[in-house]
Parts: sequence; C-alpha cells; structure tokens
Amino acid sequence: MDKQQSSKRWVLITGASRGIGEAFARRFAKEGWNLILVARTLSDLETLVRDLKNQDSIQTKVIVADLSDRKGPQQVYDEIKRAGITLDGLVNNAGCGVSGNFLEASLDRYLSMVDVNVYALLELTHRFLPEMIRAKKGLMINVSSTASFQPLPGASVYSATKAFVTFLTEAIWLETRGSGVRVINLCPGWTKTDFAKTSGGRDIRKMPLAETTDQVIESAFRAIHGKMPTVISGVHNRVVSVLVRFLPRRCLFWLVGLARKIKS
Repeated sequence: MDKQQSSKRWVLITGASRGIGEAFARRFAKEGWNLILVARTLSDLETLVRDLKNQDSIQTKVIVADLSDRKGPQQVYDEIKRAGITLDGLVNNAGCGVSGNFLEASLDRYLSMVDVNVYALLELTHRFLPEMIRAKKGLMINVSSTASFQPLPGASVYSATKAFVTFLTEAIWLETRGSGVRVINLCPGWTKTDFAKTSGGRDIRKMPLAETTDQVIESAFRAIHGKMPTVISGVHNRVVSVLVRFLPRRCLFWLVGLARKIKS
C-alpha cells in the first residue's frame, strides 16, 4: 500500500485495544492512515494512542463503546458522523468466544457473543459500506476464523458466529465486485493473543503452530491487492481448511470427534 496515497484516509477498527485489533492499528498507522479506534476500555486505547503518536504523524479518534450492547454500533456511527469523518476503511475485528459444551454456558453469555460477533459487524457493515460504494473506493476487512469452516464441539456458538461472518462477507464480495471497494474475509487460525484464555480455553500463545498477530496482519495486507474474498492466514491453516471443506460430512464428523477425544 502506498503511504502517500493513504495519508488522509480514515479507517475504523473495532476491538482495537489488544490482539489482532491492536496489530491492525499499528500497521495502518505505519501505512499513514488516520485511525478511529473502538474498544470497551478507555485506558487501553489511550495507551495505544500515545504509543502510536510517538511513532507516526497521524490523527486518531477514540470511541469507547460496548459492542455487546445493541446500542453500541449506533453510538459508534453517530460519533463518527458528528466528527464529520467519512470512512475509507472498516475493520470489523471485535469478537469474543465461550469455551465448553453448549449447555455449560448461560444463554446470556451466548447472546452477548452473538451481539458482538454477528450483530455489531452486520450493523457497522450496513451503515458504512454504502458511503464507500458511493465513493467507488474503500476497504472492508471482516475478521472471521478458520473455525468458520467446520463445526467445533466445545466452541459451537463461536464457530457458528464465524460461519455467519464468512458467508456474509463472501456474499458481499460477490455483490460489490466492480464497485471499487475491496472486501476481505480474514480467517486466522490459532493466534498468539489472550483471546482463548479470556474465553475459558487453552493458552494458545504456548501452541507451536500458533501465528503471531503480525503474521496475521501481513496476510491481510497482502490480500488487499488480491482478487479473492477469503484469506486464510498460515500455510498449515490453509491446508486444514481446504481439507475440511472438501471432506464428506461423515468423515469430517469422525475427525472432529476423534480430535475431541484426543484433547480430553
């Protein structure tokens, strides 16, 4: 990406205070984009903004919003419009997960996850995509997961929400071809963040095949100049994802069940 071309562009990044979202913020800042950073915790965002301003001559806007609250996406949209900002990029990165068998977690936790992973992404996409199409340029990255390609016992609702993201984004890509807007469905696998740990799962940072956030972001930025919608970060993730998509369902269920037995 040409830094000179992107010097006055604005990108909105949700879930920006840590993990993949923070890595996106740092990379877009390096490329010269102005940033709108959304997260629930002001102190984390302020720390990131101070760090970025020490490194790059960019403008930043911080929005503290809880995207598990259905008023959150509207709040984000309203604050951006009040600031008179037109988006050139949107990164729907905010997400959460719940580990364990389906009936082990409360309904409220699942509904909260659906609000973040599905509802907020859907609303922000529907609100900001039209202005990019009118401008005949723009970038939209929806962060899905390799979990979107198969059922995941122990993370059933999470994988279902990510399947929604993948199919929605691929359909939007088809609908907007030729519009000038680049639509990307980014599917990381295991990534070295605290995401799984905070959702009650294993500490992925200790897994040998887990990627760093910088590796995931590099995959996303390479894809900006690509043609296909779905980008799977990591060679091993691409191999596994292709296999599970083409295996007969009976074989897939057997393999998923076997993997679950091995883990337990």
